[in-house]
Amino acid sequence: MKLKKILALVLCGAITVGLLGGCSGSEDKKEEDGSKKEAKGGYVEKEIEGPWGEEEIYLGSFLNEEKKLEVYTQTGGEEPQVYSYTQQAEDDWEKTEEVWVEERIDVDTYVNYLLRGADDNLYLMTTDIVDTGESDQITSADGEFVLPPQPTYLYRHTPEGETQEVMLECMDLEYQKQNGGFLPYYLGVVENGDVAVVGAATTNIVLYDGATGKEKYTLPSHQILTNNDGMIAVRENTIVTLGQDQENLLNYDALTGKQSGATQVEALENGIGFLTTDENGTYYIATKNGISVYQENGSIGEQIYDGSRGSLGEIENSLVMRNFMADGDQNLYGVYENYQTNTFHICRYYYDAELSTKTEKTLSVYGLYESRMAEAAVRAFEKEHPEVDVDYQYALGQGADGNPADYIDALNTSLLNKEGADVLFLDDLPVDSYIEKGILEDMTDLAEKKVKDKTLLEGVINGVKKEGKNYEIPASFRMPVFYGTEEALARLDSLESVRQFLEAQPDGKVIGAAAYGQMAYLLFASNYEALKTEDGSFSEEKIQELLELSKQLVDNNPSEDMEHTWSENFRGLMTSGNTISAFSGIGMLELYEQTDIAGVDEIYGLSRIALVCDILEKQQGLSVVNPHGLYIPMNRMGINASSDEKELAQEFIETMLSDEIQQQEFMEGLPVRTESLDKQADIAEKGGQEDLFSIGVSGGEMHSYGYPSRDQIAPILDLAKGADTPLIIDLSVREAFLDCADQYFGGTISAEEAAKTLGEKMELYLSE
Repeated sequence: MKLKKILALVLCGAITVGLLGGCSGSEDKKEEDGSKKEAKGGYVEKEIEGPWGEEEIYLGSFLNEEKKLEVYTQTGGEEPQVYSYTQQAEDDWEKTEEVWVEERIDVDTYVNYLLRGADDNLYLMTTDIVDTGESDQITSADGEFVLPPQPTYLYRHTPEGETQEVMLECMDLEYQKQNGGFLPYYLGVVENGDVAVVGAATTNIVLYDGATGKEKYTLPSHQILTNNDGMIAVRENTIVTLGQDQENLLNYDALTGKQSGATQVEALENGIGFLTTDENGTYYIATKNGISVYQENGSIGEQIYDGSRGSLGEIENSLVMRNFMADGDQNLYGVYENYQTNTFHICRYYYDAELSTKTEKTLSVYGLYESRMAEAAVRAFEKEHPEVDVDYQYALGQGADGNPADYIDALNTSLLNKEGADVLFLDDLPVDSYIEKGILEDMTDLAEKKVKDKTLLEGVINGVKKEGKNYEIPASFRMPVFYGTEEALARLDSLESVRQFLEAQPDGKVIGAAAYGQMAYLLFASNYEALKTEDGSFSEEKIQELLELSKQLVDNNPSEDMEHTWSENFRGLMTSGNTISAFSGIGMLELYEQTDIAGVDEIYGLSRIALVCDILEKQQGLSVVNPHGLYIPMNRMGINASSDEKELAQEFIETMLSDEIQQQEFMEGLPVRTESLDKQADIAEKGGQEDLFSIGVSGGEMHSYGYPSRDQIAPILDLAKGADTPLIIDLSVREAFLDCADQYFGGTISAEEAAKTLGEKMELYLSE
């Protein structure tokens, strides 16, 4: 593989006059006659129009000695070119070719950092991209992933045009061999020229002598988990960092290595954010929630910008913040990179005294589960409609424990009283009951118009119709897939094919290692319609057979690890959220080594398509199918028939269905917008096939892969366009089946008794 920096996809404002010389209070003021005067003033975000093209890759940025913005980019190709753009005025940029950088990079060079130090010199850190095999990625004795040594270089470029190499101890190849490689997560230079570096997964900043490269001081910091951590900043000879407690900014004197002060800050979520400081001793912290300001050695902070209406809110989804700068004159700059497309943009944040803080209308949005896609749509909608405040609420955050049923009764009461949110996300809500009681607005005209003009996928939108009408429109969908040889896929076609296979091969396997309950739920979901009887219940005979076949399959391929994972994690997620389904990743790693079984997965975005395509590429002769045209509708949108804001509600739904939102990867499902689905091939092509993702188990072999090629992704996108059978397993049905399966596999009842118990529960469910 080619070793490069890996993007880890792991398997709110008022300010006081004393702070920034302006008032942005949110309360209305009173005139002398007692009438209210509209409050105005606040920070706004404005995207800067830069002259760089989409083909140019972001390398670095800073504010020069004149406080002008400088941006460095690189073109692709065998002989990369590097340019700097210096902003002279709002739309006036000076472009310069930076030969000193070009002389030190080539097509096999990765630029880690390009920045301006506090000593007024420019610094360039690069790593040679080395070809290694997956077998060269090793683990230490305790099972930790260890990087092979990487040739890494640091250059200092002076204002006079001289370029010097700076050799730090941590970059020495022998040092790397003894210390498990070197992966820089932070680089900064203080005023006297000493260099501050943080390596991956450490809690310390190491300060090196800028002349000798020798280590001078180790400065305790916070745990840095990704190379997108920005909670360290340099001002003159002071290094400011978030402390281990994530509640204080610590000041270190770089000349002595001693702590020189502390500033209390609000606890950061996982310590993730971007910190910048100016010469006035003012600290600014940018997170997904907004921008806050603190004074050095102070204890009270103020939020000056709400991130919900701009690019900051997108750093959880498609954007990565690459830099955050303050010019000392109340202007802030944020650099954002779209990790899928490798494009970037820069936003300026400044105080606007005429900004109205008053909204005219409120649109309420509610769902059982937190949705990043919905949050992105809220930001986009509010940006387009500054007069509207969107009140988005959900019952369970991503990964949160809890029983969704606890929230449904209260919601039902509200809706029956003709109250409740304007827009409803219907995932795991009793949709059929809502339709019967007239709670949901008929959206057939909107849906059919968008299907007719091919804006939305016909199969997905028409699949959720009830009696010919659309009371819901999914904003995304997950697609179950089986992949393997033709023979292996045939075994999973139906319960009958599984039974026939086991009759011929009593000790055979159809998929990789799975827990008993996991196997049963997979067969239950993939054969869901075939298990039903005319009255909507399930055939007890077929449920009994399903349970017995599941037990035989797992007996043939038992796994204590999968049983533990299922009982401790997956089993609960099946009934406490919508993050995974019955098809979530079974046999993936095994198919890297063997092809006598089928792999099972659900496709919910490019990263998942990339994994399946990597397996298909490395194991020739395999193919992928979508069983029975199934799809799992996600972010299922409906409009409350009692809403007074139906027009706004429909506009919000159209925002969810816009290409701006649909083309992004939230890992919540594939786009239902045809244009956005097709665009996934363009995004993959631009992302490249070099290693970007990794998957493996602790202590085992890691498999690295990049985006699929256009030819690889095309068949999977075609499968998605053909999906037309919605798989919606009611929450109560899921719970009932899994409970009965648990009792059977636990040995407390027979398969026949489990099937009968499920039948009785279904009779009760249908009667309600």
